[in-house]
Amino acid sequence: MSTALDPVQAHLAELDRMLRGPGSVKRSMIAEIRDGLHDATAAHRENGLDPQRAAAVAVQDFGEVREIAPLLQEELTARQGRRTALLLVVAFPALLLAWDGVWKAGSGWTGPVLPVVSALARTVDVLTVLVAAAAVVLLLVTFRGRPLPRWVTGLTGVVGALGVAGCGGLSVTMNLVDAPQSGEMLSRHPLAAAVVVFTVVTAGVVTWSAVRSLRVAWTARHSDQGADPQVG
Repeated sequence: MSTALDPVQAHLAELDRMLRGPGSVKRSMIAEIRDGLHDATAAHRENGLDPQRAAAVAVQDFGEVREIAPLLQEELTARQGRRTALLLVVAFPALLLAWDGVWKAGSGWTGPVLPVVSALARTVDVLTVLVAAAAVVLLLVTFRGRPLPRWVTGLTGVVGALGVAGCGGLSVTMNLVDAPQSGEMLSRHPLAAAVVVFTVVTAGVVTWSAVRSLRVAWTARHSDQGADPQVG
């Protein structure tokens, strides 16, 4: 039976196109469905149907993509929200501890700190704690069972994106206010430079995960409405 005309492969390809979420979870879902459809096809062939007809009947019995996709998308949406929330719970406290380590190790600024810089630093610390606390709440919500409202995953994405934008923007401003001391710190202390790299990489990972959660939540919204989401 030609792969291009195989109803099972066409069905799986359509599901794969419509679903959005963590790649490993989606691949596991698709593989499980593939195995089930192949088993059903084999059973129909044993009952005398030709390969093409057997595959078509197996797909028909399983259900149309538009009926199955919302149920699968629900699980994928929950998993994506959980992953992003867990990342926020770990990443923001880790950044706070890393920068505290820089100052305790004597690798921070050596001169007097301007009042505005101190105020900005305290604001970053408070915002970091607030983001981590919100992420803990959202993470716990994802374990309360299904159906998980898609807005939980969307809100997790918003918290992550705002956390990166807020902490990142304030940190950049803080360092620009006293650029000479910032430059001296980075040039003289490898630990500080390493933590900067760690911060940038972490911010990139968090941003990617937050955007992913927002896109998955958007896909789930269209899936619930029976639309054909065109989200990459």
